[in-house]
Amino acid sequence: MTRPSAAVPPCRTVLMVGTDLRGMGGVRAVVQGYVDGGLFDRIDCAYVPTHRYGPPLIKVWAALKGWARVAAMLLRMDEPLVHVHLSAHASFWRKSVVCLMARLAGRPYLLHVHSGFFPEFYARQSGPLGRRLIRRVFADAALLIALSEQWRAWLLEICATARIEVLPNAVALPALSRMQRSESAPSTVLFLGDISRDKGVFDLVRAFARVSEEFPGLRLLCGGVGSLEEVRQLCEQLGVSDRVSCPGWLEAQRKHHELACATVFVLPSHAEALPMALLEAMSWRLPVITTPVGGIPQAIEHGVNGLLVRPGDVDGTAAALARLMREPALREKLGAAARRTIERSYSLDASIERLTDIYRRFGIEPRR
Repeated sequence: MTRPSAAVPPCRTVLMVGTDLRGMGGVRAVVQGYVDGGLFDRIDCAYVPTHRYGPPLIKVWAALKGWARVAAMLLRMDEPLVHVHLSAHASFWRKSVVCLMARLAGRPYLLHVHSGFFPEFYARQSGPLGRRLIRRVFADAALLIALSEQWRAWLLEICATARIEVLPNAVALPALSRMQRSESAPSTVLFLGDISRDKGVFDLVRAFARVSEEFPGLRLLCGGVGSLEEVRQLCEQLGVSDRVSCPGWLEAQRKHHELACATVFVLPSHAEALPMALLEAMSWRLPVITTPVGGIPQAIEHGVNGLLVRPGDVDGTAAALARLMREPALREKLGAAARRTIERSYSLDASIERLTDIYRRFGIEPRR
């Protein structure tokens, strides 16, 4: 258990800073889970977004408006602890302004680090000055929250003096009665996330094309935004356009429907932290195929509650997909074990309880 240093002033409230909850992505899903799970009812907590999806001018306006609101809340709230959700690239630099504002106001901040690309962002995409600023922001934090033990080790490589707590992402548990899979329904491979090479979508499409002849009724649905036109062009080249659907971002009701009806979930990412889409699929009792990157090996044991393939391994992904389609008993076994993993280690209720305990170390008590 990591405790804040004695120099950290006591806190009574929480000022949480992140992305627009009307948007998309894993950070939004994490914070929305906290909202839906009742964290904001238990803790005196305000939420301020500093990011919004859209063109550059929309993002700049969202950042400026968010910074202004953070400044106002730092003055208005009763001894706040600033809980900052951040990713890599522009997200880090936006949130570094929030961290500076917290320090100028004499308030402690904790950093909740989400991006699977943070090591690359730090080591290869930030110059000497940028790396120095990143280390300073980490060192000045009252606490860093890492999503896995592996991520904790990576963050310590960046800043050896950082105080770090591991708090995995978590999801709500859907009722088993909501899972509507039927042997007569079309078999569907489901992907949820950014439609990009980093998420392995193009690898998945190629793997799907390789097994499509053996399983003529199989369909692939890729839910998300990004390089949709490139994916459609690849499907055309591979002759599977009529069997691959890219409907864009799926709102909650549609996403839950697809999770309830899918046969297999595949997330062949090249880099991750601990993806919410993977945890959601596991909570819906889906057998999953994914890659051993970031915090995923903490959640998935190959052959026990999922199948692991190397990032970029199209042949391996195709073989894993064909194996699951040939062996319904294996699908059932892996899906049931995946659900038990979420119940045991990644349930939203347990995560909120642990986060409440972290807040309590700063002096913040839940409402009676």
